[in-house]
Amino acid sequence: MLVAVGCALPLPALADQWSKTYTVSGRAELFVSTGDGDVLIDVWDQPRIEAQLETVGYEIDKDFKLIESQAGDRVSIETKFPDLSWGVHVGRRSLTLTLKVPRESNLDIHTGDGRVKVTGTRGNLRFRTGDGSIEARDLDGQLVASSGDGGITVEGRFDALDLHTGDGPVEAAARPGSTVASAWSVRTGDGPVTLRLPGELRADLDARTGDGRLTLNLPVTVSGSLNRSHVRGALNGGGGSLMVRTGDGPITLERY
Repeated sequence: MLVAVGCALPLPALADQWSKTYTVSGRAELFVSTGDGDVLIDVWDQPRIEAQLETVGYEIDKDFKLIESQAGDRVSIETKFPDLSWGVHVGRRSLTLTLKVPRESNLDIHTGDGRVKVTGTRGNLRFRTGDGSIEARDLDGQLVASSGDGGITVEGRFDALDLHTGDGPVEAAARPGSTVASAWSVRTGDGPVTLRLPGELRADLDARTGDGRLTLNLPVTVSGSLNRSHVRGALNGGGGSLMVRTGDGPITLERY
């Protein structure tokens, strides 16, 4: 008796691609919103934005809409997914938007479920992810970054800094030349905070951890009592507000 043995091989995941180049004449203004996917940004010394979208398991215009436009130096790129998506999905699915932008650029980047990675930009910078990490290095300017669930790592020269994650570690390194021109805020609901500051930075420090230890490895003129979980004091005579918070985790402040 013969027995037929069958083996069902998984179908290869669908893939799609899109790319476009946008010429700009002044400081670039880039808005990006992806419902699901990673956003990776690097700089170059060219007067244009180069965008490339690659997907696995998604098809453009079938699974989501790609909406892009340019008005002067402002470029907008969005991927719009349906509010409700039913069905059984087999295999890996991913969406990655890779961009090259002029070094002098203002960026407003949003992703619902994915990571944000940025290197080398100078300008007003806003990064937000609902569920993913944020990594941004060699920055210069004002930065707002938030993650609903993920770690945040940033490094650069800052005039304003606002970092927040609901659940994850925060590591921020401020280069010499940074200033607290407007209030700085570094917060996590659950995780450690490590903040490296230049020796000359002037600020009024208010650092508190709900359940963790506070470690200061730079000189602070303390006002009021000093305890293991909360400190208020002045860096280099004081200046703008510098608030550091974690609900559950240690805080470490040290010299850059």
